[in-house]
Amino acid sequence: MADFTNRREITSLAQLTPVQIEQLRRCGEAYDGEDLSPGQRLPSETSDEESVLHGCELWDVVADGTSVYEAWFYRADSGSIFLAGTTEMVAQVIQFGLECPDGDREAELGAAMAKAGI
Repeated sequence: MADFTNRREITSLAQLTPVQIEQLRRCGEAYDGEDLSPGQRLPSETSDEESVLHGCELWDVVADGTSVYEAWFYRADSGSIFLAGTTEMVAQVIQFGLECPDGDREAELGAAMAKAGI
């Protein structure tokens, strides 16, 4: 069974690896269809409030001691889940609902989210 671990609030690109920076860009594009720079997705003095992914947090999803997914949550009711260390998005959270084309993966992630209280 998978577990959501290592929750961290993301407020700066300096917290992220290059792959995670690209994941953030893809999160924003999945959210609003706009291909903006990752820096435009985090709050700043010059950011456009409509493009910011407020409440941005990143979790590791671990199974059998190995990081399997990286899960992003933002804007209170949205999120994107990637295979760990990649930019391959395998699931999304849309208005609090988990959406995943792979039924087994959706069941695994859904159970882990419920266990973590997400």
